[in-house]
Parts: sequence; C-alpha cells; structure tokens
Amino acid sequence: MDVSRAKLLGTGTALAAFGAGLLGPFMTAAEGADDSDVELLNSAISLERAGIKAYKDAAATKLLSAPILAVAKGFMQDHMAHRDALIAAVKTAGATPTDKTTPLDYPVLKSQSDILTFAQTVERGAATAYLTAIPKFKDRMLAKATGSILGVETTHVALLAYTLKQGTEPYKDFVS
Repeated sequence: MDVSRAKLLGTGTALAAFGAGLLGPFMTAAEGADDSDVELLNSAISLERAGIKAYKDAAATKLLSAPILAVAKGFMQDHMAHRDALIAAVKTAGATPTDKTTPLDYPVLKSQSDILTFAQTVERGAATAYLTAIPKFKDRMLAKATGSILGVETTHVALLAYTLKQGTEPYKDFVS
C-alpha cells in the first residue's frame, strides 16, 4: 500500500468532527420517538459499539502502519460520535440505551490487508444495517438524522475499497 492511499484515507479522520453535528438533530427528533424507533436506535448503538471494538482490536494487533493506524483511530472516533449521538437520542426519548455490542465474526488477522478487508466488511455491514433501518423509522426526522450516519459509513467503505485497490479509482473526467 503506498503512502498516497494512506494520505487519502487521512481525510476520514476529518469525519470525526462531523459527529459533533449529529447530537442536535438526534435529540430534537428523538423527543417524539416511539418504542419501535427507540428499538432501532438501540440496534444502531449496538452496531456502533461493534465498530468501535473492531478498530480497537485492529490497533491492538500492531499490524497497522502509522498512517493507517491514524485513519483507523479516526474511523473509531466516528463510531464513538455516532454511538454518543444515538445514546443521547434514546435518553431524550425517555428510554434506556442498550449496553449490548453486536457480535462480529473475526477472521484470522495476519496482515494489514487482512485488517482492512475485515474493517471494510464491518463498515459495509453497518451501512447495510442503516440503509435497512432508515425506512422503518416512524419519525422521519430520526430517519433523516440516521441517514447522516449512513453517509459516513459508506464513505468508510469507499475509502477502504480504494486503499485495497478494489477498482474505486476516481474517473479522470469526473475530477477537475
């Protein structure tokens, strides 16, 4: 993996700052959340905890180069911001946030590439879960706020695919 790809991935760490903007919309929308919406929010909390754990575990392997480790920590910060916004929403709705973590099936992680492939699988699963959950929200403002998380998850997937050289090079005519 060349450094230019790692530098590109560095843009993901800037996404962590985006998480701070999630809190307001989630809290406002959650004021009228019903039980089914709270259940969806709690499922998302469990999922975000799994993402946090995956990146902590990846860092603990000591297999990641310094630039990729920095990105992994940035992605983990994104998941922490999502988790915190979701917890605040559940509390605003007058409910109790779950303390569960979605279980993940870990492959054998012997290399940085193995870790990046696993991270992409985790991120793709999160994106799919949000895409599935959004239309189920009765409160459309909660659906919209959750959609902002979906955007971050899909950005993670795309950046990981690019780093893994999975045919995601930008089109020359598209980039000015």
